[in-house]
Amino acid sequence: MDTREKTRTARPQGRPASAARKTAPRKKAPTATKTRTKSRTQAPKQPEPELVYTQPGPFNTTRFLLRLITVIAVVFALVFGMSIFFKVKVVTVAGANKYTPQQVKEASGIMDGENLLSISEAKLSTNIKNKLPYVDTVRVGIKLPDTVKIEIEELDVVYSVEAEDGSWWLMRADGVIVDKTNAAEAEQKTKIVGLKIAVPTVGQEAVAFQPENQETTEEGQTPAASARPTEQLDAAISIIGYLEGQKIIGDAASVNVTDLTQLEFWYKDRFQVLLGDLTQLSSKIQWARVAIDEHMQTYDSGVLDVSLTIQPDPEKEYQVIYTPFS
Repeated sequence: MDTREKTRTARPQGRPASAARKTAPRKKAPTATKTRTKSRTQAPKQPEPELVYTQPGPFNTTRFLLRLITVIAVVFALVFGMSIFFKVKVVTVAGANKYTPQQVKEASGIMDGENLLSISEAKLSTNIKNKLPYVDTVRVGIKLPDTVKIEIEELDVVYSVEAEDGSWWLMRADGVIVDKTNAAEAEQKTKIVGLKIAVPTVGQEAVAFQPENQETTEEGQTPAASARPTEQLDAAISIIGYLEGQKIIGDAASVNVTDLTQLEFWYKDRFQVLLGDLTQLSSKIQWARVAIDEHMQTYDSGVLDVSLTIQPDPEKEYQVIYTPFS
């Protein structure tokens, strides 16, 4: 019998071959989309790093001591080299007029052979200013290997004040006595009128002289000025400080503090400026300066009253009353 006939004979009766194929389950191949989704949602786990514990090695005392000795030796060599090679041999001075370069060097305290890198600019500046009162500013520079440069600026002292013994002295704007002078030179400076100083000492702040026979009230104040000489000296220093602030340096012929309720100063020999009391001194002196610069050019001389004894006009920035000399 033929093989194909055997096969047909083995099939069940009454069921076609096509029905057998329909009932068999069909397997679907996995799609690429499911594969990509699975790969995104389930990332492969990374292996955890293993921790390895090692015992610390023993402390090497010998190696530590060798390193410490090396560092100390290097530091010692540097210090020793600076002390040997960087010593002061030359000191230059610039800007000195009242004093000689040698005076400035001696006042600074610098010694030949001193360690150049250990010099303190602040200390040198303090030494020079304390011993040389005309000096205003000090700048110090170092030039290796052996030079110190000192540059100073001197004050143009323009204030004179009388001492209790009748002698005249020059005074800085901060009240420090800088030099002794004579009556003729004192006239060329801005004179402080209305007080005297006691035992003036160059380089020290002026101290007001209190006469023993000066009449005083029960409160210990003088009737005329209602203030003690110390307060008069303080007022004078305040006024000359404000004068310098307005660049009236050397232009004021005198400052009168005899009566603290009637303070005044003379601008050259042209204007007598009445300041009144101690209130608003800075503003009053500024008003006088503005009036002189902007409005007094056509006037020869007179009185400028900035004492605010008259109610000021609120519409004006400053109040100055001018009265010409008759």
